[in-house]
Amino acid sequence: MMRVLSITVCAMFASANLSPAAAQSQTDASTIRAGHNIAVTRCIACHVVSPKQTLSPVLGPGIPSFEEIANRPGIAAASLAGSMKTARWHDYAMPAKLLPMSRISDTERAQVAAYILSLRSLH
Repeated sequence: MMRVLSITVCAMFASANLSPAAAQSQTDASTIRAGHNIAVTRCIACHVVSPKQTLSPVLGPGIPSFEEIANRPGIAAASLAGSMKTARWHDYAMPAKLLPMSRISDTERAQVAAYILSLRSLH
């Protein structure tokens, strides 16, 4: 019993002492996961937020999917987050007001931007 407890404690300390690269990777993964969670609860009405999404957005057509946005030339996290903060409806029939994504926090916008960029094609 004492040996099992000792091994468990050692494993806990080993996982707590991650290399900087491993810690960064875990942070990146948690940021992307948080961005995905925001996207599927707040962005899905207007965008296809996941390549596996089975529901069509309520608004559209012509609103780009997150995958399309991710693959635009020169797109970066900072520009995505900035665009989310100031984006307005593109449809002239809609009132010229800020989109719902402008009402999420800067941290949430950065998380969504990280998720969007994680959809970038590698070819």
